[in-house]
Amino acid sequence: MGKLEKRKYRRVNTNVKVKLSGDALWIECTTSDVSGGGLCFDTERQFAPGDIVALQFMLQSKTEKRANVHFFASARVIRIIPKGDAFRTAVEFIIDENIREEIIKLVKIINSQNLKVDRPNTLDAVLLKIKQTQS
Repeated sequence: MGKLEKRKYRRVNTNVKVKLSGDALWIECTTSDVSGGGLCFDTERQFAPGDIVALQFMLQSKTEKRANVHFFASARVIRIIPKGDAFRTAVEFIIDENIREEIIKLVKIINSQNLKVDRPNTLDAVLLKIKQTQS
């Protein structure tokens, strides 16, 4: 028997830039996932489950050219996982359904264009390394 999918929204692993309220700089989150329901990112700030956070984030979509789409959202912290000096923080969006639909559209585009991998897969990386050493 297959495992039942409990998630309501399809998610994608992608590079997402996140800015938390009060932070001056964008944080490049390279190990995050995003869906119409929320996102997961690493931060040095420690939150507690149930905390409400205000954040901004950018998703990249690619049609004929690369474009950044900027979102503002409130979110509820649902899970914290310590990760070295940082915390992997999973949040659930508290947003208008029209904004959620825009996020869902972008997730579908990113999935369909395979933009979730901005670096070579393992096999391609090994082949590139071999090619470089032979040159």
